[in-house]
Amino acid sequence: MPVTSATTAAAQILSSTLAVLKTVRERAKASKDSELKGQISDLYDCVLSLKEAVMLVTDENRELLTRIAALEHPASKPEIKQVGFTNYYFVDEKGPFCQPCYDVNGKLIPLAPQVRYAGGLGRKCEVCNKVFFENHETVQAHVEPYDSGVWS
Repeated sequence: MPVTSATTAAAQILSSTLAVLKTVRERAKASKDSELKGQISDLYDCVLSLKEAVMLVTDENRELLTRIAALEHPASKPEIKQVGFTNYYFVDEKGPFCQPCYDVNGKLIPLAPQVRYAGGLGRKCEVCNKVFFENHETVQAHVEPYDSGVWS
């Protein structure tokens, strides 16, 4: 995310100031005026502190711009969609997510891939260990007709 033009301008001015200050500092090394050298050294320290402050403001600015963008364009909220006999949460096309985990803890927990369980096809949440059946299989027992033998 780009920083504001004011922050960019401040960083450019600071960079130019540092370049000029380095030149002055190099020229002052040849001078015999120790007081001038001390003042230039103090000025150099102040500009470096200013540079640090501008960097902190730039980072804060970036963070605030990111927050603003998130508020202006919130992430999609989970929606409940029915799959077979079960309701799951989906975020756009991502999912399914465990409904109890989201409803209780506000966490989107992806469910394991669909597998066959004793009761039918379903998915399991590895966090709350619940199994959600998308269809139910009914077991039909084959019963032979009763043959009591020959009735006479």
